[in-house]
Amino acid sequence: MKFIFFTSDKDKFWIELDNDNYATRQIVLSDNEYHFSCIEDCLAEGKINDEDLSDDIIEISSFEFEDVWNIVLKKYNAEWNAAKAKYRINDFVIGNLKYYYPQGAIFKCDDAVINYVGKESVKLFSNLEMKIIGYDEINMWIVTV
Repeated sequence: MKFIFFTSDKDKFWIELDNDNYATRQIVLSDNEYHFSCIEDCLAEGKINDEDLSDDIIEISSFEFEDVWNIVLKKYNAEWNAAKAKYRINDFVIGNLKYYYPQGAIFKCDDAVINYVGKESVKLFSNLEMKIIGYDEINMWIVTV
């Protein structure tokens, strides 16, 4: 994993890259408001090539990235704990497919974000009933098949 930070205009970006240079988590600070890839669709698309990175982009430590991620996401802890209490392992949940990420298809339901790692092909904005198999604590996602 690699972690980078850069500014563009007045916006700040923190990005976690996997070993193939695809973004897996991202934080954007824009107009004093934080946006998180685990809650909304703001993840950089496609492979990020080192040649495309400007001199303004700096590599940061995982600790620096995690510090920002954890501090700012702390305000969602109560909602996340309520979602885990409501959506139990082996239960079924219906969600609407919102976007695709490297980790899987990302669905949303009334009060949770769902990472579908199953094999069924699903079209964007369609509903699917899925079985809950676990929780992704880092992203605050319900994991389903």
